[in-house]
Amino acid sequence: MKQLIDNLVAGSLSLVIHIVLLSLFFIGMENSQTLHLAAQPKVEIVQATTIDESAVIEEIKRQEQFIEEQRQKEAERQKKVEDQLKETQEELARKEQEFVDQQERARIEQERKQKEIEQLEQQRKLEEQKKQAEEQKRKEAEEKRLIEEQKRKEAEKQRLIEEQKRKEAEQKRKAEEEKKRLAEQQRIAEEERKLKMLEERRAAEEKKRLAEADRKAEEKRKREAEEAKRKAEEAKRKAEQEAKEAEIRRQKALEAERKAEADRLLQESLATEQQEQEERRVQGVVNHYANLIRQRVNRYWIKPSNIQDGLQCTLKVSLLPGGDVRQVTVIKSSGNTVFDRSAESAVYKAIPLPQPTDPKAAAALREFQFIFKPE
Repeated sequence: MKQLIDNLVAGSLSLVIHIVLLSLFFIGMENSQTLHLAAQPKVEIVQATTIDESAVIEEIKRQEQFIEEQRQKEAERQKKVEDQLKETQEELARKEQEFVDQQERARIEQERKQKEIEQLEQQRKLEEQKKQAEEQKRKEAEEKRLIEEQKRKEAEKQRLIEEQKRKEAEQKRKAEEEKKRLAEQQRIAEEERKLKMLEERRAAEEKKRLAEADRKAEEKRKREAEEAKRKAEEAKRKAEQEAKEAEIRRQKALEAERKAEADRLLQESLATEQQEQEERRVQGVVNHYANLIRQRVNRYWIKPSNIQDGLQCTLKVSLLPGGDVRQVTVIKSSGNTVFDRSAESAVYKAIPLPQPTDPKAAAALREFQFIFKPE
């Protein structure tokens, strides 16, 4: 469209230029004629009473020659004007033809652009239809995805509810175990407090005993020193002084030795008593959990038919961490194979078996024996 407008503007401008050129040409012709007439010499009319005939003839010839020259110049100028006019007309005709050609090209270009616009519009409509179809498919897929997402969310919600219930049950179980563990810790702390008080009392008694021994040794040394002083106060003063110093060093060494020995004995006594107390504590925990395991196995035992009452067997149980059973062995049979097998089966059914939180007690329960005697 822009090119068509440019072609029309160019053609119009060319036409205006040619019109201006023609106007200037005709104005130039009028000015030339005016100048030509002004250039002719004025013939003065001389009135004389007597005129020479030969001079008159000569003047007439001269005037005729001048007129002929002027006529030839005018003819040449007229020919030039006609030639210029012809060239101008030819140029105008060429410009007009160019203008017509430009208009035709502009029309053809306009038709081509119109076809391109129509093709583009048709292609745009097809693409729009394609986009609408794709959008419809996308919306359907999105609706399907939303339905699936809603189903997934409902399933996830149900799973979370079940998970929450399981967690609450697990928390309740852990709370019960924590309560038992705290009670066990309080009992152990009480026993440790009593043990500490016993150690402090023994340390005080040992300190008192050592102080009494030191006092008696000091009294004895004083008596010996006074006796020695009375025997050789003047003659052996210097030796007495040296003896005193030696005695002081000896007493210090003896005191240090007695103190080291007392500390060693105290530490050995405390370590032995603490070890025994720890063993008693661990054994108490082991016995407690062994009794719990025995009770749990009894609950899961199913009495076989045709089995007499009062049977018992000794079982050896090997545990895995967490209370799982690795192996059950009958180390002392009841004399009835069916009863022995039912006891082994009851142990496996009671999994997981109760396990203490104390590491030492748990290690001691990795392998243990108990008498299975259902009541």
